[in-house]
Amino acid sequence: MSDTEVFETPEPVTLEVEPAAEPIVEQEPEPEPDEPPKKRKRKPMSDERKEQLREQLKRGRETSLKNRQLKASKKKTFKKALSIEDQEKEEQALEVAKVRIAEAEMRKEQRETAKHARAEASDAMSLAKQLRSELDELKSERAASKARKAAIKAEQEAIRKESEIKIAAAKAAAAAAAPLPPPPKKVLSGRELAKLVRGL
Repeated sequence: MSDTEVFETPEPVTLEVEPAAEPIVEQEPEPEPDEPPKKRKRKPMSDERKEQLREQLKRGRETSLKNRQLKASKKKTFKKALSIEDQEKEEQALEVAKVRIAEAEMRKEQRETAKHARAEASDAMSLAKQLRSELDELKSERAASKARKAAIKAEQEAIRKESEIKIAAAKAAAAAAAPLPPPPKKVLSGRELAKLVRGL
């Protein structure tokens, strides 16, 4: 019998026994026979009957062999189908597990990338702050340098003006004190000289 058959269990039946009004009569046991009954002798079987029984036995064995083989093949097919289903379930579970592992690795990589990006961003921010402070220092130094140059230029301009005034005053004093020099003689060119010589 196969494992898939369902057996029904009968429900217990309760019988109610009513007390009998008549008294129970005890039966006397039957005397046991002293000798076992004699076996009847069988008639000898004919050859035809023996052949017929052998054929029936042979056919019964063949039929039972076929039935056993059919049952075994069904059982084998059923087991194979179950194993194929189990394999498919395992493969599906394996694929789901692979997908979940890949997703977990991607999330891990994203977290690490975000972590590195945050670290790089904080480094960039600190570098930007440092560069901004250096730029502010350079701007203040440049402004101070421009102010110094402007002050130096103003001093030099003032000194130059004073020296020009002094030189102009000295020239004026020298011109007033010294007699006027005679006007310079005109220097004649070669043509003018040639004209003068012809005119004489």
